[in-house]
Amino acid sequence: MRRKDRYILNGALLFAGGTIVFDVFRQWWEKRQQGLSLTWENYNGQQTFKLAFRNAIIGCFLGNAYYSHRINEESKLPFNSDEFLRKVLSEELLKNDNVYLNKAIAYKETIKKKLFQQFNEVLVSYPLDGGSFAKRTAIVSNYDLDIVLPFARDSYSSLEEMYYDVYEKLNKIFGHKAIIRQNTKAIGISFELKTGDFIDFDIVPGREINIFRKDKDLNLYVRPDWVWQHGSSFKTNYYQQRNITTNKPDARNIIKLLKVYRQRNRLDISTIILEQCVVEALSENNFGIHPSLTENLLNAMDFLSRRLGQKVLSDFTNSNNNLNDKLSDTDRYYISGLLQKDIERIEQNPAYIREIFDL
Repeated sequence: MRRKDRYILNGALLFAGGTIVFDVFRQWWEKRQQGLSLTWENYNGQQTFKLAFRNAIIGCFLGNAYYSHRINEESKLPFNSDEFLRKVLSEELLKNDNVYLNKAIAYKETIKKKLFQQFNEVLVSYPLDGGSFAKRTAIVSNYDLDIVLPFARDSYSSLEEMYYDVYEKLNKIFGHKAIIRQNTKAIGISFELKTGDFIDFDIVPGREINIFRKDKDLNLYVRPDWVWQHGSSFKTNYYQQRNITTNKPDARNIIKLLKVYRQRNRLDISTIILEQCVVEALSENNFGIHPSLTENLLNAMDFLSRRLGQKVLSDFTNSNNNLNDKLSDTDRYYISGLLQKDIERIEQNPAYIREIFDL
């Protein structure tokens, strides 16, 4: 929840809560003056509710007014948006929680070793790292680890058989100490630590299309949403996915910032959309790389907003895959509009950038 919303909500709760307490006390005093006790039978709850509702609205207006006052006062103070964004990035470094990170890496290596022992005869490569951890775009507040299993073309008669065989083997190996889930293209594994936290992994089984060692192309199984539907296949390229941010440190920083933005504003948008749009936005064909971290972020937000406003956003690893299909039209337009509004507010008042990260 952003600060403005908090101020408005707190104003409503404060005035409504104070009204309820005051009106209950007032009715109790009046009954006492009459020599009566206040009971549920003679308590006028409808009156209290009307007063509380009216004053809650007043509290909303006052909370908003106080917020506007604070923003106006803060805008007069020195503020460096690049320094602020660097602070956000520093707080999201994985090494900030070395204990968790080391455990996650240890679990990852154990899983890869166990999977290779189980499937080595039908794999064309040792299990591979994937996802944001491998792309160096993970943030400490929310990340999991992806492991890709590249199977030989003749390993299974169907992608569905491959997917469910991996699922069953994972249950056999880790089911007694982990939670195993069937996701759309991956199989999720969550290990609970003694602290109550979880270490999450996505195991992605894929079958080579031609020769994986040469072209890195894989076919994945796509689970249907409903039991009466049939599964489908999805083509992807491990090399292109894995290396989308290679030698692009500026793009990696912006991807991390947008992940924080997504998380703190509770936006339902996939990481692949963020990655692809940021890389494209900061390419020489579009905005390019600016010395300012803030300018790069705003340019990426603008590009992302415009791409979400379009019906089709083609996956660069599979032109037949429309990434915007991952979002409903309502979500696409909402996120696109929010991005544009935030850009305008930041351009009017650079300090507003604190608001979109709610720090």
